[in-house]
Amino acid sequence: MKFVQVPATADDVEGHRRRHPTSAQLSALAALHRNLAMKKHARLVLRHNGFSGSSELVDALLNRVSTIASERRSRATKRIQARLGSVPQWAMRHLLAAASPSAAAGTPQGRLEQLRKTSMVSAAKSCLRHGAAGGSSFQVRLTKNPAEVGYTVTIDSNRDTYRGRFKGWAATEDHHAITAPIDWRVRVLKRGLATAGGMLTLDLHPLVGQGDIELFQAVWVSQARGYGVAVHRGVIARLGSEVFHAADAQGAIQGVTRKLKLATEPAKQRVSAYALSVEGFLARYGRYGDIPVSVEDARDTGACEYGIRSWCQAVGIDPEEGCVELSRVLDGFRTHPMVEVRRTVLHAIQACRRGGG
Repeated sequence: MKFVQVPATADDVEGHRRRHPTSAQLSALAALHRNLAMKKHARLVLRHNGFSGSSELVDALLNRVSTIASERRSRATKRIQARLGSVPQWAMRHLLAAASPSAAAGTPQGRLEQLRKTSMVSAAKSCLRHGAAGGSSFQVRLTKNPAEVGYTVTIDSNRDTYRGRFKGWAATEDHHAITAPIDWRVRVLKRGLATAGGMLTLDLHPLVGQGDIELFQAVWVSQARGYGVAVHRGVIARLGSEVFHAADAQGAIQGVTRKLKLATEPAKQRVSAYALSVEGFLARYGRYGDIPVSVEDARDTGACEYGIRSWCQAVGIDPEEGCVELSRVLDGFRTHPMVEVRRTVLHAIQACRRGGG
């Protein structure tokens, strides 16, 4: 049976409610729609090809697409390792992206453009919330005009996701539109600042540094409420392995200098805490779960305001609450284990001990 490729924008059809694809047919549909990611789109694929659009089959098709993609990555990884030997994980990700079927099609210029977009989306997904129940999408536009650089999230909904007694309920979708410099990989990624401080860096322009401090005029994106984002324009300072975001160069210099000083102060407890795994850190300090932690504790460790608020929004903590229990901070650390959070936790515990709490 010959199947048709169905775009995500196709009109909905009835399909055949009692007709289910075989395992081979499901694989054929998955191979034909390699970038399938949304339940609504999967349902359209099944119905347009004459099958039932039941939630079970939708999940089965999405799982088959994921399985095929995983198998392709595994085979590509083995070929790269056989050819190049041991490859760092970050380099492997980009080699796999370049070797992907979508990148392999078309002209060399087309493959380069696809690699640029894939790298941008990978960085965005690593630090910004995405994947709502109704589906998620990312669109990247490359530009040579710095004034056009930006990031927007559009929230939509569909009523085809849920079944059973929830049928007809609206499911949220998040659609991300990114406008990035055409040379983002050279300008940002290769400098190691793509996700500096847990936020997505969209653009960088080197400024005259101060001593060992590197300065960049930058555009970056922080997490806002829900799936929303906030775009900031300011200066990023880097000193060694520490970075600091600020509105101007002077604030960035002062912030990164203070941050590095606090991070390198000799303290046996601090060093041993940093050597722990995430689970080990949670196990050791979980017993202090009732201790109050405030935004001021994070500021006292040298964390920048943008990074503090972005991390709080990413883990569902309202920065305006004033104080939250340490247990909530540790829950957030489990999913977003930033080094600045370790410092904040240790600072809050030490402050409590000094106060006799």
